[in-house]
Amino acid sequence: MLTSLNLGDGNNLGTANGKIALDCSVRTTRQGHVCISTTDFFFPLVDSPYLQGRIGAANVLSDLYAEGVGDCDFVLMLLAACRDMTDDDRNICTREMVRGFNDACIEAGTTVTGGQTVLNPWPVIGGVATTICSEGEYVKSNGAQVGDVVVLTKPLGTQVAVNVHEWRVRQTPKWTELTNRNIL
Repeated sequence: MLTSLNLGDGNNLGTANGKIALDCSVRTTRQGHVCISTTDFFFPLVDSPYLQGRIGAANVLSDLYAEGVGDCDFVLMLLAACRDMTDDDRNICTREMVRGFNDACIEAGTTVTGGQTVLNPWPVIGGVATTICSEGEYVKSNGAQVGDVVVLTKPLGTQVAVNVHEWRVRQTPKWTELTNRNIL
């Protein structure tokens, strides 16, 4: 879908054609360092706003970790407060999401330094995680060779399982289609 938009300038490191990357942008800075940056967010799939915030931070940071980066220099938080909640519920939910996000970032050894907040139909949290490193302090995503060891950091199919669970809970048309076709 994005290929036809011709995004990127051909200078992303660790990608086959130097164009837009899957999860992280890996760029050489004007000063010769490597800047690795990623953006991600998490929709409300758990009942606890605090836990949603922690998961949102882990989701953002995991993209850096997938590049072999162990440290994150800073995080910008992206927050969507639910416009359809009462003011009291929105304030409590938003405060708890932010607290969970911040606590997880502190545990990871990084700091939330800014961000953006909007109103949205759903409470959503995520961010932009950035690290500055030297060549050799990260793993290029296009460097795999036959015989290399692949380390899976979570079971394959996790997102599919989360989606199917959410469809079942909400009794969506997708859930109905899956059950009618005896796919599950």
